[in-house]
Amino acid sequence: MSRALNVSLVTVVSLALGLLLFGGACKSNVKAVVDQPPASQTTTSQAIVPYVPPAYYECTDVLPMDLENAYYSMYGNHAEAEAMYNGKAFVFKNLLVDAFMIREVDKGWIWADLVKCPVMNLDAAKNLKPGDRVDIVGICMGRDLSQSPGLVFKDCLVLQAGSVQLPAPGGGSAFAPTY
Repeated sequence: MSRALNVSLVTVVSLALGLLLFGGACKSNVKAVVDQPPASQTTTSQAIVPYVPPAYYECTDVLPMDLENAYYSMYGNHAEAEAMYNGKAFVFKNLLVDAFMIREVDKGWIWADLVKCPVMNLDAAKNLKPGDRVDIVGICMGRDLSQSPGLVFKDCLVLQAGSVQLPAPGGGSAFAPTY
């Protein structure tokens, strides 16, 4: 019995010594890798998407210039355009931000071509830089008689391009210009 106990004790001590040595040999200065996006990908434009009013999900996707032409083209019918588009929600998708667009952001609005867009989420708009891509959604209020040939919107939201699917599937309508 003492021989069996001695063998077991030697085995346990050997295992403990082996684990101690093996554990010491496995130690390294390698740091754990945490899965985070590179610093270049973490910007304020990736902030939480703001609340989007339900009516905006049934907006119409249009280029700013096409909407402007509906009101101001040589063959455009102002009264018809106003009847069809005033008070309706529109989205301008994937716009490239440039200096012209954000030149008056401190006054509370940005420009999408010749469409003046007063912004509800002004902090997001103030963080825009030339080269960013945005979607702008808001309510068309029609011609801006002080800036012909301009249009004015109200209650605009500036969203990171593609962050919200607008119009929602099954919502919205196709833009059918009056010119």
